[in-house]
Amino acid sequence: MKKTNRLALPLLALSSALLLSGVALAAEDKKPEAAPTPATATPAPAMPAAAPAPSFTIPDPVATINGKPIPKSLFDQYAQQLKGRAKVDSPEGVKALVDQLVMEELLLQEAAKQKLADDPQIKQQLQMMQNNLLASSVVRKMLADNTPSEDAIKKEYETAVAAMKGKEYKASHILVDTEDKAKAIIEELKKGGSFAELAKTKSSDSSAAQGGDLGWFAPSMMVPPFAQAAAKLEKGKYTEQPVQTQFGWHVILLEDTRDATPPSMDELKPQIAQMLQSKVVNDYLEKLKSGAKIEVTEIQVQAKPAPEAAKDSKPAEKK
Repeated sequence: MKKTNRLALPLLALSSALLLSGVALAAEDKKPEAAPTPATATPAPAMPAAAPAPSFTIPDPVATINGKPIPKSLFDQYAQQLKGRAKVDSPEGVKALVDQLVMEELLLQEAAKQKLADDPQIKQQLQMMQNNLLASSVVRKMLADNTPSEDAIKKEYETAVAAMKGKEYKASHILVDTEDKAKAIIEELKKGGSFAELAKTKSSDSSAAQGGDLGWFAPSMMVPPFAQAAAKLEKGKYTEQPVQTQFGWHVILLEDTRDATPPSMDELKPQIAQMLQSKVVNDYLEKLKSGAKIEVTEIQVQAKPAPEAAKDSKPAEKK
């Protein structure tokens, strides 16, 4: 999670989309076009090593608009926001970003002329943005001070792995809509019928084209009646009684079993760290709530008026 301080940029949203697209497009414009290669071209001579990129200095201020300077510190903050999305490590990239900052300043000056900051709706939106940034900053700071330790991640991983222990099954099935159809298929299997061929011609499941093959699965991935029936079978055997689930009636063939192999700690580490961070945030919020005096005004629910009795639609007879 990024820890960039955005409190100094309360108006960043005003032109962030323009800023990002402009820098990205400027970078695209600088890409050289590939030269066409003749069909009978001879091997090109070895190219000399590319010269190191020239060093450059970013001035301070980077620009002045109608007497108002744009300081290098503001440029640096925007460059940090763009890190990973657009390059500003070349004179061309720097110029593209400065151009966008100039455009934003022009818009801000125009907003000042129109006194948009005094508009009640804009004031409310700015207040909401500030509230959100301040609240988010509290959480970011708290998380920065409470990064999950390696020991905590390892302990959580061991707990997760213990819960994953068990078997995995490789099975095929034939799904039909009635018990009688399932029983008829079982009779054909007893007479030597091919499970895969029967699945292709009789199963209504999407696995029919693969001969009913479901691949490897853990019991938790299947509905309980199906998983329980598969777990009771011996390898190479099929259910001799139809298995009913909410999807219909199944005939199941167990092809193989193996011990479940849990993911490595490196694979699960990002998810575990995120889960532990979520727990830290929840605990922190609960602590804040328990130490505060909170009074929530009761919502007044207005009862809907009873519908009027339907009036007789028959017109009155004239006297």
